Amino acid sequence: MAAPSDIQQPHALRRFYEAIVERGSEEDVRTRAQGGYFVFGGILALVSLLLPHSGQMYEAGIAALGVSACLSGVLLLLVPQILPPQLLTAVLGCGNVLVSLGVYFSQSTTSVYALLYVWIGFQAAYFFPRRHAALHLTGIMISYAVVLASVPGADRGQRWLLLVGVVLVIGLMVTVLRERVDRLIARLADAARTDALTGLLNRRGFQELMEVEIERALRSSRPLAILVGDLDHFKHLNDRYGHAAGDVALRRFAEIASLASRRIDAVARIGGEEFALLLPDTEQHAAYLMAERLRRAAKEDSSHAGPDLPTVSFGVAAFPTHAPDAEALMHAADQALYAAKAMGRDRSVIYNPEVLASVLGGTLEPVAGNEHLSAVLVLAETLDLRDSSTSSHSQTVGRLSALIAKALGFEDAHVERIRLAGVLHDIGKIGIPDWILHKPGPLDEAEWAEVRKHPEMGARIAASARLEDISEWIQFHHERCDGTGYPSALPASEIPVESKILAVADAYEAMTAERAYKRAMPAAEAEAELRRESGTQFDGEVVDALLGAIAFGVDQPKGAELH
Repeated sequence: MAAPSDIQQPHALRRFYEAIVERGSEEDVRTRAQGGYFVFGGILALVSLLLPHSGQMYEAGIAALGVSACLSGVLLLLVPQILPPQLLTAVLGCGNVLVSLGVYFSQSTTSVYALLYVWIGFQAAYFFPRRHAALHLTGIMISYAVVLASVPGADRGQRWLLLVGVVLVIGLMVTVLRERVDRLIARLADAARTDALTGLLNRRGFQELMEVEIERALRSSRPLAILVGDLDHFKHLNDRYGHAAGDVALRRFAEIASLASRRIDAVARIGGEEFALLLPDTEQHAAYLMAERLRRAAKEDSSHAGPDLPTVSFGVAAFPTHAPDAEALMHAADQALYAAKAMGRDRSVIYNPEVLASVLGGTLEPVAGNEHLSAVLVLAETLDLRDSSTSSHSQTVGRLSALIAKALGFEDAHVERIRLAGVLHDIGKIGIPDWILHKPGPLDEAEWAEVRKHPEMGARIAASARLEDISEWIQFHHERCDGTGYPSALPASEIPVESKILAVADAYEAMTAERAYKRAMPAAEAEAELRRESGTQFDGEVVDALLGAIAFGVDQPKGAELH
């Protein structure tokens, strides 16, 4: 698991890219600085020949050094490409040689050219790593000692000690100042990408990282997913307990998200009470399970003495399945989060453009009166995606329900309403834990009790979306005609006919569909099973309507297929 400090570090690919850019910029400055140093030093040497000087000086040698330095400097200034660090180090070493030759040609221990050693020490300390700077300073010490021993004059030891001391002090000061500036720049860069309250990435840092990860996913053909989560009723928490309690809640959730994520994941606070997670090498189903783990962890958090941590709603989107770029991916996750909020919060929803497009007429923008319906349909699709073995189960039950309703002579508008109920019939299972839904063996009584809650839970979800009629049909679609069904054990006369239709469509799809834990039942056997249970579990007229529609190959009603 990754600690928050791991999460806020820039991604390795981003760091590599920035290092290349910074290295290129710094080495360009180093190259030009050394070129300027050579040109200026050469000019000073040539001008010094015009001023009064000792008659022992080798003027031709100084002139040759001055011209050589100027030409070398101009070449460095005009060089079309950046020189590698090894060559730049060698060039600065050549500068040390030129200064030493200048002191030698002056033939005096008091040579003013020795001051140029200070320039070399400054450049070594400012532009090069400590190891290289130490080598250059050592070279200055040795070179100056050698040249002092080869020229006439007195006080060699004092002059060597004074100049070397000045060079070392200046080099040390420059090194310390540069490191302080580098740390300050690094802190400012981190501050620009880091949320001060939680220590996570902020929106800017998250977006920059997401663009890099999308480029990497595109090149490697690997999946990438994003979660956008929002703490539910956060304003109520602030209003009731104060902003300090709100800050504590934000930091607690940031810690939960960081501990639950991998080292390759990134966690960010992208604004207010909104968080985001970037999950490389993760497809949409795995991302959904991650969102559910975080949601449950927040709900069960007990590591505090203050107010309860608010529940969390999540939107899930994946690249390239749902979006071709970073901006579209974030928008898709926001749309899924919107659906989760509209469904009553404290849930996770996978973005599904097909479902939203079919409901909103091809647009993903909210349409008056359709917001709740679209949210419920997205949630139903999410339930199918939650378990790949039952993918498209809801859509198939919706289609079969429409076939039965049509065969029974319902009007088209009522047929469409029943089809929608079929799509939503199992929506209450969104609240059943994964370990129960995916349990390979038989369920015990306590587990069955959890499963039997899903019709009532689904009814509440549908009612919250202003689908009151469908809410009633969903609530009773597991009732039996012999009065032994659940949740209310209603007699056949009190079970809505729409619920009876859902029950038959659901049973037929379950029997004839392939599952990871069972093979699909042949159609003939499924039909025989429906007839055996006709009058006890299922309504006989509804069973006859389905089997008759199948036998005569009745086409599905227009619009029944949900894409």
